[in-house]
Amino acid sequence: MLGGGALAGAAALGGIGGRNSALAQGTPVASAEPTVNYDVSGSVRYSVVGSGPDDVNLIQEIFATSFAERYPNLEVSVEPSPSGSGDPLLAAMVADDAPDIFDTWTSRATPYIDAGQVLDLKPLMERDYAPEALADFFPWVLEAQTLPSGIQWGMPRYVNLTVFIYNKDMFEAAGLAEPDDSWNQDVYRDALLKLTVKQGDRTRTYGGHIPVFNYGRFANKVEAWGGTVVDPADNTRATFDSPEAQAAAEWHRALMVDEQAIADLQFLTTGGGENVTGSRANFVAGRIATMEEGFYPFSLADALGDTFPMGFAAPPSGPAGRPIQGSADGFTIWAGTKNQEGAWEAVKYMAGPEFQLALARATGLIPVRRSLIPQYAQILVEERPNLAGTNIEVGLQLLESGNPHERPLFAQDAEAEDQINAGLERIFVVGDTPVTFLTQLAAEVTEQQRV
Repeated sequence: MLGGGALAGAAALGGIGGRNSALAQGTPVASAEPTVNYDVSGSVRYSVVGSGPDDVNLIQEIFATSFAERYPNLEVSVEPSPSGSGDPLLAAMVADDAPDIFDTWTSRATPYIDAGQVLDLKPLMERDYAPEALADFFPWVLEAQTLPSGIQWGMPRYVNLTVFIYNKDMFEAAGLAEPDDSWNQDVYRDALLKLTVKQGDRTRTYGGHIPVFNYGRFANKVEAWGGTVVDPADNTRATFDSPEAQAAAEWHRALMVDEQAIADLQFLTTGGGENVTGSRANFVAGRIATMEEGFYPFSLADALGDTFPMGFAAPPSGPAGRPIQGSADGFTIWAGTKNQEGAWEAVKYMAGPEFQLALARATGLIPVRRSLIPQYAQILVEERPNLAGTNIEVGLQLLESGNPHERPLFAQDAEAEDQINAGLERIFVVGDTPVTFLTQLAAEVTEQQRV
């Protein structure tokens, strides 16, 4: 979701200069941009996911600058996500009244693809982008936005990845050195227990927030323990019943349920009776010492202010390594659009450097262009000075060195996700179910996939 705040203006785009040499090493510079058609005309609608009035106005303001100058005959109307019961976007598609462009991500896009409502962008990309132009996008993002069938469901909108965020004061009080690349699951467990503060049987400060009750996060941890969640050769077969998967689940279950050192879902949604809800709010309130969360530096910096110093690091590794969970949000074009070329020109502009830098300066979202990351690192500190000294470079270096990737997909992925989340809730939230239940859950998911 986009953050609030006034757009710094298109005039700022040309003056963001300077490169951080450490981040610039090995970072490609775009040597080519896609071919464009400035003569395209008409109008297109763009729906911003999870948006409010501020988000819509922000994006509309960006379009009112260089885009309007270059495409004088093409009008882009920015609007919030459709509202209503069920799936209002799908309903609008069926009614032939959907926005031409909408924001999505892999698991959200698949139901629309299955319904034949998503335009395959691969032919347009091959027509307008030379290989050297595509090389400026993170390869893992383009891969995530291409389904096994070959359909390219989106063009990169922004990227994200999971990082480790920690309260430096709490580390010092617990006598812990700040995390580094040597942290594995054993060091991590010890730190979580030392950072946890209890009052009787009640946890006052949780050592960490690791939301393994969410299937995507659980899949990442299974990989860190050397397992898989889906058979790579058969995407109808669940494989999270393996010894590796059960070991990953037990490590987290013991810390969440038995030790109460990892914040559970009930605490996150109720605030432990103190009217503070959500991982970020409880981190800022000093109720959680560390978090494995997405990289949203502006919203975190705004919430934190000067309350305490924080730091970013790579998530600790598991027995089989340190897989980094990435998120590849994209711009998707509705298959029923009446102005395909106009929508495609708007998408290319939004995936281009001008829009991406303006969006980064206004929201703090990571640009999709690899060559923009050094400027992005500088923007973060310029716009939020309290991010200085937080090791933001560590998180950004993971974009290249950490091999980020999304979780693998089941054949009927939305159904599998719901089914698995319900099972994970029994283990990690209700807390009355042993991890051996994963054997039964995997068999049930496989059976449902093959119906």
